[in-house]
Amino acid sequence: MIDTVQAKKRRSSLLKAINPESRFYHLFDCVPGLSFFAKDRDGVLLAANKHLVALYGFDSEEAFIGHTDFELLPRRLAEKYRRDDLAIMEHREPATKIVELFLNRQGIPSWFLTSKYPILSSSNEVLGIMGIIQDYHQYRERFPDEQDINKALDYIHGHYREKISIIDLALMCQLSLRQFERKFKSYFNLSPTQYIMKMRIHEACDLLCNGSRPIGDIAFALGFYDQSSFTVQFKKTMSMTPLQYRNQFL
Repeated sequence: MIDTVQAKKRRSSLLKAINPESRFYHLFDCVPGLSFFAKDRDGVLLAANKHLVALYGFDSEEAFIGHTDFELLPRRLAEKYRRDDLAIMEHREPATKIVELFLNRQGIPSWFLTSKYPILSSSNEVLGIMGIIQDYHQYRERFPDEQDINKALDYIHGHYREKISIIDLALMCQLSLRQFERKFKSYFNLSPTQYIMKMRIHEACDLLCNGSRPIGDIAFALGFYDQSSFTVQFKKTMSMTPLQYRNQFL
């Protein structure tokens, strides 16, 4: 075994010698449901594995690269992602396990866990960001059976349209409220309350883009007190109002 200093030197030499066309990131294709991407400082997509390319509806990486989020996603959602990317590059700190809504080219929404890292040059200059995107449901399926958090998740998924007591969820998992909230957040980087809200907004997106049901009716059906409170929460998550979201699909 070589010492740490020598190992780091060898790693540096290896990374410098890698042919850019080797596309080592295609290794991510071996992990079901996992996507990889890399963008430059301007937000231009320069690399992606097959899963992400297919998720956006393209036939090849060559056809996909060169685009920005503004060409692939609704503008307000693209603006939110761009703000997140700029913050990561500015602070040079990764953002991990972010629960985000993703819309494919057909406008179908789904929740994903995203982790993003700044790309730094050998001179420590920020070159862009890279990240992985994982389907939330597949992420959850990897939890060991003994993790009691699944009991709470099953209950949330069956009752998120109703008022849910976080204390009751903790008791269901035989944990104190503090233990439950800490464990839950360690998995999803969200509090239980935030997670429940994400579930409601997810269904709201589906209802808004697939029908003409009045927005007020959608609000009440998803457990909101009124249309105003629904609009506030929807805009906080989607960076647009429910009406603006619906109009994109007309």
